[in-house]
Amino acid sequence: MSLDLLEEYLLIALDDSKGQFVIDSTHLHYGFAGAILLELALREKVSISGEYVKVNDSSAVTEIALNKALEYIEEKAKSKKVKDVINGLAKQANELKQDVLQRLINKGILKKEEHKILWIIPNNKYPASDMTPENKVRERIKAVMLYGAKSEPRDIMLLSLIDVSDLTREAFRDKEDYKKVKKKIKEVTQDVKISGAINKSIREIQAAIMITIMASVVVTTTITSN
Repeated sequence: MSLDLLEEYLLIALDDSKGQFVIDSTHLHYGFAGAILLELALREKVSISGEYVKVNDSSAVTEIALNKALEYIEEKAKSKKVKDVINGLAKQANELKQDVLQRLINKGILKKEEHKILWIIPNNKYPASDMTPENKVRERIKAVMLYGAKSEPRDIMLLSLIDVSDLTREAFRDKEDYKKVKKKIKEVTQDVKISGAINKSIREIQAAIMITIMASVVVTTTITSN
């Protein structure tokens, strides 16, 4: 069963039994926005030109979230700068990730449990129904990081998202694995020999995610302290 980058990222970010995300919404939403752009770049639907996102092909794909993202980038985004597109997609992440979660439910990988806080506020959970696809993703990136397996662009993209959105400990749960990966994940994601266009996309998008997350954290901290 093939998974796109959005699906892989959300599966890593979800607690398998509790069905809740293991990172805060800021890291999750910006990481997810990065996953959207990277998946579109991988399919050559968009490319990074300087600091800007360029739409190469706006024709519809089968994934609803990617179609909505393409429409936003081409028609609604006020700025095509990478960091601004990331910021705009992150603001829509609640809606877009629901489309991806539903896709994972349709594939039988997740199940939906409806819960409410104080009997009013929806707080749905998405525990794993079939762990096989996620386990294959985890084994694949483990082989790249720890056993020297040949990496594909998709592997490097996922690892870069894991690194920038603070998911390394969740992705590599074994304590000894985590220690080894923590020391080399930046090196692996920055020094990989893949096509120039994809490499540039990874670098620019990773940098944009870091900038926007840091800006959001600063704003949140300032508001809280006041």
